[in-house]
Amino acid sequence: MTLDLSAVTDSLIGLMKSQWPTAPIWTEVGGSPPGPTFTPNFTGLAPDSVRQEPGPQLSMYLYHVESDNAREALFWESQMLGAAAGGPTRFLPLALDLFYLLFAYSDSSYTEEQEAMSVALRIFHANPIVRSDPGAAVPWELTLTMEHRSYDELSRLWQATTAPLRMSLVYRAAVVFIDADPGPAPAPQTSSFCVDAGPVPLLLPAPGPAGYPVTSGTFRDGSYNGPTGRVVAFSQPQATVAAGQTVWLMGSGLGAAGVSDRVYLLPPAGGEVDVTAWAVAAASSPAKFVLVLPPAVGAPPAGAPDPGVYQLRVGSGALGSPGGTRSGSIPVGVAAYVDPSGGPVLSGSAPFTVSGAGLVPGITEVLVGTVALTETAAPPAPGEVSVDPSGTSFSFSPPAGPTGTVAPVRVRVNGIESDPALWVTL
Repeated sequence: MTLDLSAVTDSLIGLMKSQWPTAPIWTEVGGSPPGPTFTPNFTGLAPDSVRQEPGPQLSMYLYHVESDNAREALFWESQMLGAAAGGPTRFLPLALDLFYLLFAYSDSSYTEEQEAMSVALRIFHANPIVRSDPGAAVPWELTLTMEHRSYDELSRLWQATTAPLRMSLVYRAAVVFIDADPGPAPAPQTSSFCVDAGPVPLLLPAPGPAGYPVTSGTFRDGSYNGPTGRVVAFSQPQATVAAGQTVWLMGSGLGAAGVSDRVYLLPPAGGEVDVTAWAVAAASSPAKFVLVLPPAVGAPPAGAPDPGVYQLRVGSGALGSPGGTRSGSIPVGVAAYVDPSGGPVLSGSAPFTVSGAGLVPGITEVLVGTVALTETAAPPAPGEVSVDPSGTSFSFSPPAGPTGTVAPVRVRVNGIESDPALWVTL
């Protein structure tokens, strides 16, 4: 979302306002006919300002903001690593915790004050997750929790407002992510390494004994179009790759003739498959093998493997034969490919059909936001998904949700989640 904290405040106030007429307390207090005995003015004003307003008041006052450094560093680690040197902070989203003071005021009735607080407490207890208003240009979601504050701390807070103390509670709304400035265009992908011949090697692991190859990990650069059309770049130091995508196998002494000129894939069931045909010789070097998985799923090397966790290693010769060598094994995740065509936000009437590769029936999980759809063999009803036996497409109807909310379509096959590709409007 953009830097508009009032949008969060308005949503919290709107939540109280919309549920006030149907609050259970009106039945419990025995009103006849059942319904609110009064309706306060819902506001976000500070205590000193609220006292100047006529009639009962119920305020959700934003009095403090803190940065959530731990959540920000964890969520945006890959963007930090890929940001341009010399001040990337402006290109990183800002994670904020918002602290609200909830209080009621009436100039003539303590009953109205306490009933207003009772209604607000029950509403926020029943709605710990708050989402943006339907139709918001950039949807958001946060959690709302009651914070413990000592009597002394609350007293000092009220003294700072120059208003007499009223019953009040502190709520924490987190985490609010504020959009960053658009980042600079990414640097061209390195196609070769230049290693200094001096005494200090540059960023490459030492070769093994007698030229034995060394593998140090996998790496992948990628990007996707977000729901607003903005290109979002990401880097994966532990790569997950899908059919048709590129992954780097990093190391030292790779590609030396007769030593490590082959690449092998190890399926979970055991054995090994020579997938050297996936290597792009012109882009590979002794420091990396650049591998491009085939665009369709099938038996490797001609096809990409089914989704799951595999191992890669390099070497030469037959396994176990004299002169046969192998490096250590490096894990790599293989995900299903989700075709972004028709996106990023799917439009029209449900059900929607999504194409791809590696969409295995029975182990393909489709989520709209955080809601997992139920797999069915029939045409999908709302909240259901039907996976084609060919593994190349699935159809789904999104579940019911707040009208106008734009939710991501997430795909997991065999527990491996695919790159973001598509969104749908509820």
